[in-house]
Amino acid sequence: MFNRFRMSRSTFELAKFSFYLLTPISIMYYVGIDTDKKFNVPGFWPDPNTLNKIPKEPYEIQAELVRMRKANLEKRKRLEERAKELGIEPDEEEK
Repeated sequence: MFNRFRMSRSTFELAKFSFYLLTPISIMYYVGIDTDKKFNVPGFWPDPNTLNKIPKEPYEIQAELVRMRKANLEKRKRLEERAKELGIEPDEEEK
């Protein structure tokens, strides 16, 4: 039964070479075609509307700096009030 499938060494080497060459190419071809359907995971990337937007214009940068300073000042006042409630006095060096 197996006698009719006899191969010479050169034919076998050519078949091996073809297999080794075409296997990675065919895998890359399969993966590279229509990846949106094959590897799409819904909800993986966040919605662009929910991301932080970096200010680019000078007036936007100034407005963001004002907002950050105001938030830091409010946080500092809140922490100082909390420290007074707990009886913690600020050091002389910090003022």
